[in-house]
Amino acid sequence: MSKKRNVFNAIVGMSANPGKWKLKESFLKKHEKWIDGILPGDADAGIYEEQRSENPLKLLRIIFVFCLAILIGKLYFLQIVNGENSLKKAEGNRVREKVIRAERGAIYDRNKTLLVKNVGNYEVSVIPSDLPKKEDDRNKIYENLAKIISMPKEEVKKASEEKGLTQSEPILIKKTIDRDTSLLLESKILDLPGVNVSVNPIRDYLDKTLLAHVLGYVGRISEDELSQNKDRGYHLTDYFGKSGIEKQYENDLRGKDGAKRSEVDASGKIVKLIGEIEPSPGKDLVLSIDYGLQQKMAESLQASLDKAKVKKGAAIALNPNNGEVLAMVNLPTYDGNLFSKGISEADFKKLNEDENQPLLARAILGQYPSGSIIKPLFAAAALEEKIINRNTSILSNGGIKIGDFSFPDWKPGGHGMTNVTKAIAESVNTFFYAISGGWENIKGLGADKMKLYLEKFGLGKDSGIDLPGESIGRIPDPKWKEEAKKEPWYLGDTYHFGIGQGDLEITPIQMAKAISAIANGGTLYKPRLVKEIVDSNDKNSVKIIEPQKETENVISKENIDIVKEGMRQTVTAGSARSLNDLPVPIAGKTGTAQYGANNEHRHAWFTSFAPYPNPEIVLLILVEGGGEGSEFAAPVAKDVYKYYFKK
Repeated sequence: MSKKRNVFNAIVGMSANPGKWKLKESFLKKHEKWIDGILPGDADAGIYEEQRSENPLKLLRIIFVFCLAILIGKLYFLQIVNGENSLKKAEGNRVREKVIRAERGAIYDRNKTLLVKNVGNYEVSVIPSDLPKKEDDRNKIYENLAKIISMPKEEVKKASEEKGLTQSEPILIKKTIDRDTSLLLESKILDLPGVNVSVNPIRDYLDKTLLAHVLGYVGRISEDELSQNKDRGYHLTDYFGKSGIEKQYENDLRGKDGAKRSEVDASGKIVKLIGEIEPSPGKDLVLSIDYGLQQKMAESLQASLDKAKVKKGAAIALNPNNGEVLAMVNLPTYDGNLFSKGISEADFKKLNEDENQPLLARAILGQYPSGSIIKPLFAAAALEEKIINRNTSILSNGGIKIGDFSFPDWKPGGHGMTNVTKAIAESVNTFFYAISGGWENIKGLGADKMKLYLEKFGLGKDSGIDLPGESIGRIPDPKWKEEAKKEPWYLGDTYHFGIGQGDLEITPIQMAKAISAIANGGTLYKPRLVKEIVDSNDKNSVKIIEPQKETENVISKENIDIVKEGMRQTVTAGSARSLNDLPVPIAGKTGTAQYGANNEHRHAWFTSFAPYPNPEIVLLILVEGGGEGSEFAAPVAKDVYKYYFKK
């Protein structure tokens, strides 16, 4: 092999320098076979050269065809499959849209008293993708903008770039600037590509905090909310309903934004205005709330809280004939304007960590033992199940004793012979022990049927009110206790259940709804806060919110009339006699619910309706931790009735 290489090298060397070399014929003959194996013969030289040149050309052709196929595929995708988006992107290179904010709908009470309006607010934002590509140019913009809006340049830069320079959503830089600053910024906006100053109306709550938990509040949309509503035209600088009516009716209250379209040059500067789309304001809401009644109820409840030396309570007024909420008070309360204007971290922490929980909407979220206000419902159930009738009487002599356990009446020595109306009027525990768990010749409903009837009255589930996130309370039964407490259900649990103690928990709105069904003769209505949706431009009605019946004939009218009679006697001869001097006849039920580790605390309850027997208003009063219902809750109702019927 080495000899062949030497011969080959010699030949190559000779061919490069033909003048220097002369080969002997004997040498050529001697190595003729080797030379033929190394170099092609004259006859094969053309074929060899052709083959050598064809292989690279074939490879080049394959590469060319492959690249052409990719190019054609890409063009097909861009122009056919994604043509519309490609066109929009191309347009976006020379056309910019500036959002013109739509005003949010106003909110009124039933008498058209304005409760929520909008006020102008100037804010500054930056669209990172519209900023110059060169860092030096961007820094000049940050520096000029920072001087105008009185912010450190570093903060402006950080806010503008923290989501990346490809971000096409507006980034809020400063949430509020004064009008003079906005005018100055507008005058220099041509030299600040990517910077926007706009009017973004904010909410002004005029209710003086009385309806904060009902109205709710708006705040800047979160990234999660934005991603869930991206296809509905929201932007990162938009406001969004966070709680209450503002959240529940977000779709109606929010308007449709307009836009101003401008042509820009390569540097992002506006060249000319192309066109403008006017925004459409959101729809107005008319509530069923009577603001005057709301004021009076809040004032009376606060006076009772002060008297009881407590801080927390709730009160509700309903129309029992259609479910309209006439007033809903939650104390303590808060100022919704703190949120709409952008609450500070310190203010939010103060509200959130307050032991009295001012952010809690007690009327729909608070869960409490009911005490004796539950008794009319169990009386109705026992009548309906024919466990008792109007004349069934039980001797109350201070309580009952089962084995080693005693279940007392609240009145030492008892109430004597007691039928169902007297039992309701005087809140006789012995009677309700008997109809719940059984005693002597009374069979008793038992825990399962007690639960069934409370569910019929709407307890143990949300009331259906048009507010988000209400609690459902708890109706205990043997299965629940076994799972939750790992204990069996005892007869004593049934007795406690029958007087509204033990593990039973209700919300104020649930109880107001249930008593409304007693008041109106047996129809369960869903509570409603919004009466009407109105066009904000011409003030014409868009939608009337009709009453929503959940159930009819919950209990027969005959048995409901017996229960109503007992509630009337509560006022004429029972635990709420203080209301007997009102100008209209009232029916009601007091309640004192024990709670705490050793039942050392008491909630004061009073529920009622008027005028009896055909009512137009139901009241539910709770003084949380207040004490006796007759002492601290009933006087609130009396005060409210005086106002309502005088008006």
